[in-house]
Amino acid sequence: MQVSPDKFDFQIILESVEDEKSSNWQKQCQMLYDSVRKNLSEGSVDPISHKSDECEKAGVILSYDTLGLVGITLNSFYLLLKLINIWERNRKNANVKLRTKNGSEFILSNLSVDEAREIYEKLQQEDN
Repeated sequence: MQVSPDKFDFQIILESVEDEKSSNWQKQCQMLYDSVRKNLSEGSVDPISHKSDECEKAGVILSYDTLGLVGITLNSFYLLLKLINIWERNRKNANVKLRTKNGSEFILSNLSVDEAREIYEKLQQEDN
């Protein structure tokens, strides 16, 4: 999980009470991904791929509702929080979770930047 003492790897899981399999939901999730990818100066973000449930011929499907982030610094995390906040404000039925590889999870929705930062720093310490 831990790349270096000041960098962190985690996943963002986007959930909705709407049909999460719909193409509209995936487009909304892709909008956040594109925004993060374009604005993230440190670290990287990629959609997580899933195997198709329908048939083996479909192979691997990119799903933008789960994003893998690698090498995220505290400055990158602040930027990420701002982008999520803007994205989330326009989607009343969305939930944003942060999940570490050790299974720790927290919901970013309705958290202040200071609360999210405290949780981020605590997760970094736990991984050391």
